[in-house]
Amino acid sequence: MSLGVCKVLKPFSVHLRFLKTKCDGVKPVCGPCRMHPKDDDCEYSDGPGRSRTKVLEDTVSRLEARLHELENPDDTTPSVTLHDPYRSYHDSQQLSKSPPSLLIPETHPYSPLSPFSPTSTSSSLPSGRPWRSFSALDTKTESGGSSGSSSSPQRQYTSSPFLGTDEPGFITIQTLLDKFLPHCLEFGFFLNPNRFREATLLPLSFGHPSRPSPAVLSAVYLWGVHLSHSEPLLLQEHSFMTRALQHAATDLLGAHPDVILHTLQAEVLLAYYLLRIGRFLEAKCHTANAVSLALAAGFHKIRSTNLYAPLAIGLSSDTPISLHPPRDVIEEGERINGFWAVLMLHKYITIALEPPMSVCGTLEAPGIQIDTPWPLDISHYSEGLLYPDVRGNSTVRNFLLNSVETGNQGHSTTALNVKAAILFHRSAQLAGQWTPNMQTREFYAYTAAFQSINRVIETFRTTLPPLAQLDVKHPGTRALLLIHALTDAATIKLHINFSYADSSSKQHCLTAARNMVTFGGLNIQEVGYMNPIMGTLWVAACHVFIDEISRVRSLANAWPPNTEGSEDELMERLRSGMAALSALSDESSLTKYQLTKVQEAFSAI
Repeated sequence: MSLGVCKVLKPFSVHLRFLKTKCDGVKPVCGPCRMHPKDDDCEYSDGPGRSRTKVLEDTVSRLEARLHELENPDDTTPSVTLHDPYRSYHDSQQLSKSPPSLLIPETHPYSPLSPFSPTSTSSSLPSGRPWRSFSALDTKTESGGSSGSSSSPQRQYTSSPFLGTDEPGFITIQTLLDKFLPHCLEFGFFLNPNRFREATLLPLSFGHPSRPSPAVLSAVYLWGVHLSHSEPLLLQEHSFMTRALQHAATDLLGAHPDVILHTLQAEVLLAYYLLRIGRFLEAKCHTANAVSLALAAGFHKIRSTNLYAPLAIGLSSDTPISLHPPRDVIEEGERINGFWAVLMLHKYITIALEPPMSVCGTLEAPGIQIDTPWPLDISHYSEGLLYPDVRGNSTVRNFLLNSVETGNQGHSTTALNVKAAILFHRSAQLAGQWTPNMQTREFYAYTAAFQSINRVIETFRTTLPPLAQLDVKHPGTRALLLIHALTDAATIKLHINFSYADSSSKQHCLTAARNMVTFGGLNIQEVGYMNPIMGTLWVAACHVFIDEISRVRSLANAWPPNTEGSEDELMERLRSGMAALSALSDESSLTKYQLTKVQEAFSAI
């Protein structure tokens, strides 16, 4: 029998109190309760849930414990600990006003919190740490090391060995710069490399205004680790990435004099890195950040012939803040090249990651007119080749309409790269708009656009330097190889929809695909690191060969064997393309995925 709890109210002197009486267990109302009626119902311990009395008792116990906790904060551990995500930033604001020695005492070179911890939110304000506090990595890091893919899923990342410091040691920084800067143009680096290196190696604190901003430094260190092939460094790659992402998100809160340009560079580097390792959504996010920042800073209107009021990028005490004028022609060149680097990144990301019907031109949307003149190669600015009379007006629009540039602008390797990217993107955009059931007016409009862009591509092709007899190790060779591949891929994108029914379009596609996999006679294994978009370009060429092999097999004896255009010749070209993809996929998750898709398409025919 289950017993209930009976509470009978009885008088006692001049006070009232509860007297507990023994329950006889009779349901629904026990005997004592029938004798002394009350407002509350009887409560039994065998009910489906906790009784009201038990709930009240638990509540009282919890409140008493909380009261004790509040009254004795030093003797208890709080049951709920709140975290201020901006505490590090506010602390650094206060500490930046004090002497550097107050930030990191010499007797305690390491703080208890790793800078690579997700809770670290240090900004671009100076930390005050001298170089001798950054040496924790130097004793453990070598410039070389065993090779290994930085994107390998088997890699076990560990915590940062330079616990509590803002950046690795001086020797390690030199190593990371040596690993990254020779290949930096392939990954969207638009700052002057010599000036960047000199400023990075200054014996000043992390975040000092004379050094590059923490965001761009962290992004460069990340790339240096990624390209290092040093196992001790590669084990820290995830920590370096976390640090770079944190600074890219928070540096705009700081007061570094180059925070806009350097944050833009960091966003571009992170987007290429995330694309390379296969984190596509994050790559698109950082690309969008770069596009927004470039437009907000007015980098699309540099040296515009049109009247243009500088945009306000912020407010301080209700006073608009605008980007300061460039200090010299080198910094102006960095801004020009920075805008075009963002435009190329946007076009690459769009084509590589968006379906054909979704390929768009955000930077060329209605209302956005690009007036910035074509870029020079970054070294040319220090040689004084950006003449004072150079101006820009509807730069991209005029190129697509006229295709041939006048004057001295638009012929640098960097400008050719930008133009090839524009043509590739425009062809992909046009291909995505094609449908076989177009209305008559739409068909004529599409035909006119098709013929126009095809004419621009063929004219542009005649201006390109040949690939033959180039030094395979020279950085300019990689750039020209990319430019030729982009131009050929533009032809494929433009004609692929009609290659099944139109022999001329089919021949355009085959010729372009053959050009892409012969590499101008260069040994692709010796070229070195290449822009991550190369995998997408080679995939387009491989699909041309797969489609043609399938067509040849369906026609059986339509072509004689062992001649140009035979299945053997097409197979040889396809193997060349897949070999190039395989070489690039060793350290790129994106290309590895693309190679798998090509293999699946080939096995299906």
